[in-house]
Amino acid sequence: MATPSLRGRSAVVLGGGIAGLTAAYSLTRRGARVTLLERRTVLGGLARSEPLAGKLREVYYHFICAEDYSLLRLIEEMGLSAALEWTPARTSYYVEGRLYPFTTPLDILRFPPLSLRDRLRFGLHAARCRRMKDWVALEELTAEAWLRREVGDRACEVIWQPLLRTKFGRYAGEISAPWIWHRIHRASRSRASLLRPESFGCLAEGTGMLLEALADRIEDAGGKIRLSTPATGLALRGGKVVAVQTPEEDLPADLVISALPLPEFVKLLPEEAAGFRESLAGIDFLGISCLLALVNRPLTDQYWINIADERVPASGIIEYSNLNRHAAPGGGLAYLPVYTPHDDPHYLMPPEDLTRELETGLRMVLPDVQLEQITATLLSRDDYAQAVTPPGFSRRLPPIQAPVEGLYLLDSTQLYPSDRCLSGMIGLVRGLVEGL
Repeated sequence: MATPSLRGRSAVVLGGGIAGLTAAYSLTRRGARVTLLERRTVLGGLARSEPLAGKLREVYYHFICAEDYSLLRLIEEMGLSAALEWTPARTSYYVEGRLYPFTTPLDILRFPPLSLRDRLRFGLHAARCRRMKDWVALEELTAEAWLRREVGDRACEVIWQPLLRTKFGRYAGEISAPWIWHRIHRASRSRASLLRPESFGCLAEGTGMLLEALADRIEDAGGKIRLSTPATGLALRGGKVVAVQTPEEDLPADLVISALPLPEFVKLLPEEAAGFRESLAGIDFLGISCLLALVNRPLTDQYWINIADERVPASGIIEYSNLNRHAAPGGGLAYLPVYTPHDDPHYLMPPEDLTRELETGLRMVLPDVQLEQITATLLSRDDYAQAVTPPGFSRRLPPIQAPVEGLYLLDSTQLYPSDRCLSGMIGLVRGLVEGL
């Protein structure tokens, strides 16, 4: 049965990240007259690129898992499959002042901070998470309580607690078990087998290739992309959305799809939608500060170094150039992310001070690195990078269809228990637009 056309209907998409661009592209394919609004001067949202050392580079790290089917289908649809490359990803763990390999089951069996019994429990738990699909029974448990039960106190305190603490700070003890289960499950499903390293994918020129292709398709189909144009409000009439307000004008709309961060969407809702607005306002988010460092030679042969040390604010060192060989030929490109509440000193710290602190942390984990090895840096910040997901979070998910006719909401929280990811958002968009 053919999907009904949206020809003649006017649609406004809020936000120019991967979800907003996919929504605008999908709507133009259905025949709608589409305008996409993006407050920044560039598209991409958390997948955007900024100039560093004469080249556009993604400000945050992204990788593709084997089961990211929605993303892989969109890459194929955009004609970019030839630019997709897969690489085995080596991982290390910095704990108790030392760096240990942490890529394969054999590495885990040799992991000195744990006893043999604890190593076996840890490995068996990872294998169970790989096979497990039904997470509902975990919904009322915290991640810490579940992990203590499954892997024991020592493995929880050495491995999982520090990782939760560096990611969620004061919220670490409140994160739900399904959230951490899905992180383990998604990564482990990128292994061809339990005995082989995870393989992750990337586009040769980064996610920007996909964003640019989507933008071109939107404009080729007659859609409009307006940069530096924030939405300032929504106009409702008779329980229906009728326009999107901007600083310059009101844009009439038969339907509006918001792909903004949830707290930004909430600010747009007028008094007529006060009840809906209040129902969305109780979800906490962490901000991210991320240092992108360009170096004149590789730091390591590892893709991902997890850091469990309170002296280092970053949750890890992600040497993206060990996944994407095109990222910095002859050198290296590394990300040091710091997730914090908005009132945390690190989030309020001047960029140059945080950059120095992260460089010091980098050299603590990798003492052979010299400061002159770092040739350029870029510090990026975003207010709403990570939702806080306590037990029972599945009952608090915002609806995709708002209780306002013609108004739809796309947000990373709707992927729960999955964490935010490009593929998940693309899948949400496709499901929404195909159902209109």
